[in-house]
Amino acid sequence: MERTRAVILAAGKGSRLQSEQADIPKALRRVGDKTLIEHVLDGISFVKPEDITIVIGVLGEKIQAYLGDKYHYAWQKEQKGTAHAMLCAEPTASGFDGPVLCLYCDMPLLSQATYSRMVREHLEQGAANTLLAAKIHPIPAFGRLIRDEKGQVVDIVEQSACTEEQKLIDEVNVGIQVMRGDIMWDALKKVQNNNPKHEYYLTGVVKVIHEMGLKNHAVVTEDTPEYWGVNNMEELEKVEAYLKTMKR
Repeated sequence: MERTRAVILAAGKGSRLQSEQADIPKALRRVGDKTLIEHVLDGISFVKPEDITIVIGVLGEKIQAYLGDKYHYAWQKEQKGTAHAMLCAEPTASGFDGPVLCLYCDMPLLSQATYSRMVREHLEQGAANTLLAAKIHPIPAFGRLIRDEKGQVVDIVEQSACTEEQKLIDEVNVGIQVMRGDIMWDALKKVQNNNPKHEYYLTGVVKVIHEMGLKNHAVVTEDTPEYWGVNNMEELEKVEAYLKTMKR
C-alpha cells in the first residue's frame, strides 16, 4: 500500500466515561484487554509509527507516557472542535502529499480491512477527501450525506440542522476520513464555526472541498458493529460484551 500518514484525535475529556474520576484521559479507557487508542493503533498497523500524530489535550502527558516516543504528539490546548484539533497536528503531519487518515480514538472496533479500503478507494477515485458512511436503520442521529443531482457528495448536515426531508436520508457519516495531504491543511483552515457551539467540525471540510472544486468520495457500507463508538459507560459495556462474543 502507498505510504499513508494518520492523525488520531485523542484530546477529549471523556466525562461521560467517568474518566476524570479515574484520573485518566478518554483514550486510555480500557475496553477488553486494550485501551481505546491501542485498538485504533492496531487497526492502522499498516501505517508506520513515525507517520502517526496523536492529538492530545486533557491529561495528555499520560497518553505520552503510556504509548512512548515512537509516535508524534500535538497538543490541543483549547477545545474548539474536531477540525481545530486536526489543525493542531499540522506541524508534525504536513509536508506530505499522500493520503492522511483522520481518526478518532473512541472507535475501537474498526478493522484494518476497513481502514485499508478507505485508503485504496481514496487513491483509486482520485479524491481530495474520502469519508466513511453507512446505511443504518433505524437512522441514527448522525450527520446526513448531501449529494447533488450528479450524485456527488457536497456536504454533511448534522442531525440538529437537518430539514424534515434531510432527516429521511439514510446515508450517514461514520466519522473517519482520508484527505489528500497537499490540500487538507488549507481546507481545514476554511472550515467555518457557524453552529450553535461555535466549534470547527471536521465534517465541515466536506463542503469546503466541494467549494474548492475538488472531489469528495464516500465509502458507503451497510451497518456493522465496527462503527460503534465509545462515548459513555453504556456504550463501553456494549463494546466489551461484543468483544467477548468474538473470542468464543
